[in-house]
Amino acid sequence: MGTVFCSEGFEKFFHILQEENITIQELDERLPKAISLIAREGYLGKVDVYMKAPASVYEPDGVDYKKCLYCNEDGYDAEPYEERFVTGENGTVSIIFYPEKRHMWTEEELGRIRFLAQNIYVLSGRIRLMGLVKRANVTENLTGAANLNGLMRFGEMLQGKGQISRYNGSFMNIKNFKYINQRLGNRRGDYVLREYCHKIQKFLNEDEIIARLGGDNFVVLFKKEHEKDFLDFMSDVKIHVENEGDIIVETRMGIYSAGDGDTIGDIMNGSTTALNVAKQNINNDRVWFEPHMMEREMRDKMVAGLFAQAIKTREFVVYYQPKVSLVNSQLCGCEALVRWKRDGKLVPPMDFIPVLERDGTICELDFYVFDSVCQDIKRWCSQGIEPVKVSVNFSKVHVFDWLFTKRILSILQKYGVDSKYIEIELTESSSQADYRDLMEFITSMRDCGINVSIDDFGTGYSSLSLLKELKVDIIKLDKSFIDNLEKQNGTDEIVIKNIINMVNELDMQVIAEGVETSGQAEFLRKANCAMAQGYLFDRPLPCEEFEMRLTEGREYISRLK
Repeated sequence: MGTVFCSEGFEKFFHILQEENITIQELDERLPKAISLIAREGYLGKVDVYMKAPASVYEPDGVDYKKCLYCNEDGYDAEPYEERFVTGENGTVSIIFYPEKRHMWTEEELGRIRFLAQNIYVLSGRIRLMGLVKRANVTENLTGAANLNGLMRFGEMLQGKGQISRYNGSFMNIKNFKYINQRLGNRRGDYVLREYCHKIQKFLNEDEIIARLGGDNFVVLFKKEHEKDFLDFMSDVKIHVENEGDIIVETRMGIYSAGDGDTIGDIMNGSTTALNVAKQNINNDRVWFEPHMMEREMRDKMVAGLFAQAIKTREFVVYYQPKVSLVNSQLCGCEALVRWKRDGKLVPPMDFIPVLERDGTICELDFYVFDSVCQDIKRWCSQGIEPVKVSVNFSKVHVFDWLFTKRILSILQKYGVDSKYIEIELTESSSQADYRDLMEFITSMRDCGINVSIDDFGTGYSSLSLLKELKVDIIKLDKSFIDNLEKQNGTDEIVIKNIINMVNELDMQVIAEGVETSGQAEFLRKANCAMAQGYLFDRPLPCEEFEMRLTEGREYISRLK
C-alpha cells in the first residue's frame, strides 16, 4: 500500500470503510467521504461508478445504476479514465475517473488510480452484496415477492406508523393449482406462479405488498381505498403459457379488514380463517372474515386434535340405513354411516367429517368403518343371518392412492367376506379429479366382483360425462332432486324421469336418497327407479337394531301406503 498511496489520507480511506458491523447504508454513505480524503493526493476531479446487471429473482428489473462518488468543487477535466470490471453474473461495474482541471496523470499516478479503482470495485460489490443479502432475507426465491419475514416487517412498519387500519389483508391461493401443475409439469407450473405474482406486483402500489408463503399461497396487503380495483383485477388474471395459450387463474381469497389496534398477526389469523371458510364454500371464492369464524376454526382444531384418541378408543361407531327395493318393497341393501359417540352424546357428522376431509385423516376413518363393516358381515354369516349388500363411503382422496384397491381386498380377505356383500360408494366430485385413476379403480373393483356406486349424482357439472365414461353399477340420485318432487313446477320430475331412463338404458341401477313421503316413493316406482333410501323407511340404525331388520322382517310394504 505504501508504494501506491502512502499518505495518512489513504490509511483513513481504508479505516473508515472497514469497521466491523458497518451497515449497508453507512457503507454507501461513507464511500464518497473516504474518496474525498485522497482526492487531492490523487489529483481527482470527479469519480463516477456505473453498474449494470441482468434481471434476477432479487432484482427482477435488473440493475442500471449510476452514482457520483466525488466531485471537486473547482471542477474537473473532460477527459476521463475508465476501469471496467465484469461481475460473476455477467454484469459490469465501470469506475470513471476525471482528473483535476489542467492536470494530466502520469503513468505512476495512473497506477494509483487503477489501484483505487480495484478497491472501489470491491467496496461497491460489498455494498451490493450486503443489499442482496438483506433483500434475500425478506424475499421469496422463486417469484421475487416478499417472504413471510418481509411481510411481517412491512406489517410492523405500518403498525409503527399507525397506518395498519388503512389496509385489508387477503390470504389467497390458486384454485386447482395441483391440476395445473400436473397438466403443465413442474417447470411451467413454476412459470405460472412467477407470472401470477409479477402481474399482481405490477398492479399494486408502492405502499402495498404481496408475499408468497410457499406453494400457491399468497398474502396481499392492499389499501382499503384500492379495494374495488384490486378485487376487480383479481377477477380476471390470465397467464399466457407457451403451447397452451391463455390460462385463466382463479383465486380463492380470505379477506380481513384491519381496524385500530390490529397487528399484522391479527390480519394473518383473520384472513387465514376466512380462506379456510372459502375453501369449504363451493359458491363463494371470496370470504370476508367475521368473528364467529374464529370460534368455528377453534372447534375444528379441537376435532382434529381428538381424532387419533377417538379412533384408538373406538368412539366411532357404524350405523346402517336400509335400502328398499321399489319393485317388491323388500330390504335390499344398506349404507354404512359413521357416528361419533363422545361423552355419551352423538357428534353430528357435519361437525367432524368436513374437518377430517380437509386434514386428510378421513382416509383412516374410511378404512376404520370398512373394517367394522366386514367384522359385522362376518359375524352375521357365522350366526346364520344372511347379510344384504352394504355400501361403504370412501373419500375421493383415496382415488389417487395406488394401494387403495389392495387395502380393500386385504380387509375382505382378513375377515373372509364375500365381495358380493360389498359396494364401494364414491361421490360424484371424485370423477372431476382424475378420470384415468377413477376408471382404473372402478375396473379393478368390478374385476373382483365388488359393485361401485356414485353418490350425490346431479350435484356437479360432469354428470352426463360421468354416465358416458364411467361404467359403474349404481347411480345414487341426490336428495336435492327428491325434495322438490311434490312441488308444483314439475321441472324436477322431468329431470328425474330422464336420468332414471338414461341410467337404466346404460344397464346401471338408480337409487334415490332422502325419500321421506309415500308420494315421492310412488313417483320413483312409476319412473322405474330400482331402490330408495330415506326416513320413509328407516333412519340410520345402530348395528343391533339393523340386525332386527335382517332377522325379524325385511318387508316395507306398510310404509309405502
